[in-house]
Amino acid sequence: MTQAVMHHDELLVLHNLVERSLERRDLSALNVLGLGEMSIALGWPIDDPTIVCKRTPVFTAAQFAVYKKVVSQYVADVEQLGISVVDTIPMCIENDDQVTGYLVQEKLPSDTLGHHLLASTAPDSEHPFLLALGSAISTVTERLSIDAQVSNWSWDGSTLTLIDVGTPFAWDASGDVVFDMGPFAAMISKPFRPIVRNDLTKVLRRWQTPRGVAVDIVANLHRVNLENWIAPSIEAFNQAVSPEEPITATEARVIFDEDLKTFPRLKKLQQIERTWQTKVRRKTYPFFIQNSFDGSII
Repeated sequence: MTQAVMHHDELLVLHNLVERSLERRDLSALNVLGLGEMSIALGWPIDDPTIVCKRTPVFTAAQFAVYKKVVSQYVADVEQLGISVVDTIPMCIENDDQVTGYLVQEKLPSDTLGHHLLASTAPDSEHPFLLALGSAISTVTERLSIDAQVSNWSWDGSTLTLIDVGTPFAWDASGDVVFDMGPFAAMISKPFRPIVRNDLTKVLRRWQTPRGVAVDIVANLHRVNLENWIAPSIEAFNQAVSPEEPITATEARVIFDEDLKTFPRLKKLQQIERTWQTKVRRKTYPFFIQNSFDGSII
């Protein structure tokens, strides 16, 4: 892999396009490569992208400085586990006392991304991508984990590469996540933020054991229409991380159904905050409200 190179003036052009898209709630001027629950992945240049820019929440300068260090440390720690991570360069656009961050990465071939790879392949519990994924998640501890759903990986036939590091799954000695959830929680109205933080803290605990990560991977196969890979994935992961307490399709479906309730509720709360910001304060709401289940913008 080569390191992504993006000049500040290019990022500024993209950022201005994003700002106009937020105002219009229209993504047609952007090349959207992926929608997560917390971020949006944008291709650059627009017409023939070689770079992926993953937009972060809006920070203060001090918050972004800390966030950059946390992301860099997280990448280093994950690599220490023996897991390859795509080169990730935190960049930002400053506007008065606000900083909008972008995580800049090389755009890897689309057909190497886990969900595309599986969609084009006959289900097989011995598929080398699944075997490599099982090996990767077996390294998870209660202090350091990965958001390991299949769409967050690239597999080139020999190397498994993690591409999502925007929300570092790491916890300190007190059991608190190491990144500041404040800028992420700002998508919700202040009265609801403690509730949302509590909900997200509970959800994050899912990733603190290899087995929990494996169940989440299987659950998210429903999200990307890969139900035919559920049984092979369970077989592969049970051998790799949970031979004594086998994962079941039923518990994975329960997790998926819980997400189907949790995340739409979060979107409703975002819509309340957007209405407050745009209709009352006459300001731009600085988040896209995306539905990662169907790839739409609300």
